[in-house]
Amino acid sequence: MMSKRKEMKTKSTLSATQEVLYGREYKRADKAGGYTNERK
Repeated sequence: MMSKRKEMKTKSTLSATQEVLYGREYKRADKAGGYTNERK
């Protein structure tokens, strides 16, 4: 039970980090590609 819980915590932390990195890259691509109009 303990190891499974730790695994879940690590997984959520990883996904959170990936979300931040993805968000940053998405913003950069947003500016470069001019997708800001599409989002509005």
